Amino acid sequence: MMMNKTPDTPTTQTELRQFGLLFSAILVALFGVLLPWVLGHPFPPWPWAFAAILSAVALILPPVLTPFYRAWMRFGLIAGYVNTRIIMFVLYYVVFVPLGIFMALVGRDALSRKTGDTTRESYRVASSTRDRDHFERPY
Repeated sequence: MMMNKTPDTPTTQTELRQFGLLFSAILVALFGVLLPWVLGHPFPPWPWAFAAILSAVALILPPVLTPFYRAWMRFGLIAGYVNTRIIMFVLYYVVFVPLGIFMALVGRDALSRKTGDTTRESYRVASSTRDRDHFERPY
């Protein structure tokens, strides 16, 4: 599979062929149909011509696509690195920080860190013992 490969890993002709055909299909769908339709512009011929050339190269001579494939995979790694940081930053400051502030204001202690008893040295809560047959009918 291609998911565990780095951009410098050698690729097979089948992978290059799939990449070329998929890239040309996405190019036509995005720039040849979707964007002109949404923006109200006439359908341009250049995505169709470029996709036809790319598809022909992918079907006839896939190794020619190797530099393009490697550049695209490098771009994907960089974009994934940046997007992950942005998504995690937004998730932390939009979800977790306000939730933590709200829980602190309400007085909720989800981890039960406050014992209320100064004589205890540990936060550990002893588990209760179960009956021997508690797995007999789990549902």
